Amino acid sequence: MKGRASFKLISRLMTDAWIYSPDGHLEAAGIYARILEMLRPNMILAIVDTRANNPDDFALDVIHRYAVPTTMSAMRHLQVSQTLSEFPDQQHLRRIMIPAYLNAIENRRPLADRISARVLNMVTIYNRLILPQRNRAGRSEWCLVLIDVKFLLPTAPTTPLADVDLGILQMLAEGATIKEIAEASHRSARTIHHRVERLKARFGARNLAHLVGLSVSEGVADDPS
Repeated sequence: MKGRASFKLISRLMTDAWIYSPDGHLEAAGIYARILEMLRPNMILAIVDTRANNPDDFALDVIHRYAVPTTMSAMRHLQVSQTLSEFPDQQHLRRIMIPAYLNAIENRRPLADRISARVLNMVTIYNRLILPQRNRAGRSEWCLVLIDVKFLLPTAPTTPLADVDLGILQMLAEGATIKEIAEASHRSARTIHHRVERLKARFGARNLAHLVGLSVSEGVADDPS
């Protein structure tokens, strides 16, 4: 099957291929070869070589990279083929990635979940499917990881905001104009304009769209530190 497809469909096709794969012998390519042309630009496909005893020595090989246009250069650093000890965000690695890989390869069962997290200077929400090598004789030697990035924004300052500013950001996110915000908050349009300009400076936003994105990202993922 050719053409772009949903994460749900691709996950089902990969899981079906995994279910019917020979025990202990099939290369990972036998599972993902059919769906490569179906992957969307917001999807990442990688193989994790899990043969090492220390998870830090697991090797990550990226097969399909995130290709949605973005100014966030951190996405490139996250998609380099490397050992996990070289992964640029070690906190995310040890909190989100390694536990899931170990769970999948030790239980030799697929793992599917939805992640909301801070990674480097970004906030992201993504769906994830992990398929370990079928190997009844022992621990899986590799696992396939499919990621569907649903949301990606730069991180924002996590400082308290005045109630009026919370209202302004809420209404901006709803698509309201400065005039509409002024009417709803019983303030002048000039006052709202000045507060918006201060919010842009506070968040380091280049424009209104950037301000809304940064304000949304602030509340999406808890800082695990």
